[in-house]
Amino acid sequence: MVKEKKKRLTTVDIVLMAILAIVNGVAMTYIAMLNQMLTAVGGPILTSITLGLYSISGVLAAYIIRKPGAAFFTLTLAAVIQILSGNPNGLVSFVAGVTDGLGAELGYFLFRYKRWDWVSTALAGLFAVPIWFVVASFWFGYYKWGWLILVIAFGVRCLSGIVLSGWLSKAIGDLLVKTDILKGFQIAKDYKAGRMDTIDTNYRA
Repeated sequence: MVKEKKKRLTTVDIVLMAILAIVNGVAMTYIAMLNQMLTAVGGPILTSITLGLYSISGVLAAYIIRKPGAAFFTLTLAAVIQILSGNPNGLVSFVAGVTDGLGAELGYFLFRYKRWDWVSTALAGLFAVPIWFVVASFWFGYYKWGWLILVIAFGVRCLSGIVLSGWLSKAIGDLLVKTDILKGFQIAKDYKAGRMDTIDTNYRA
């Protein structure tokens, strides 16, 4: 029972998720506008450079909170915020948030939410890419550009997911925990215990 309680999202966790979702949701509305211009200029390849930023709130939330569901719920809420803040992509933004969230969760789930390092965050950022890429290819007509461009665009998005979503989230989380403003979150407890980048023993089976 104690272990199960530690896995549940607390009110403080939800507040942090909401803050990150709001910041990311509003910011991504403007990034979406930028991406429309990038798409017009360079198609799916150029617009793929910034895609990792879309899932950063979820990957970061999970890295700080270190509990199942944090990435998914944060990105889903961020998608709702995007719609409310006037994202030009409309309801498709919600689909993007859900698929990104599921992918990010998978990255951490592979390690049973025990491993929190450069590898797990990279995979969380990476796995946030594929499902939405398939949807976007048809929704925005990327498939018309041909297989070669699609493969290159997919590679760029994967790299963006790893760097701008995964590794940037870890870098931000590591920086914030050292300022002592993340008291009460699992990352702070792991940091004080000297095991922030290793297996979290609280969740061992």
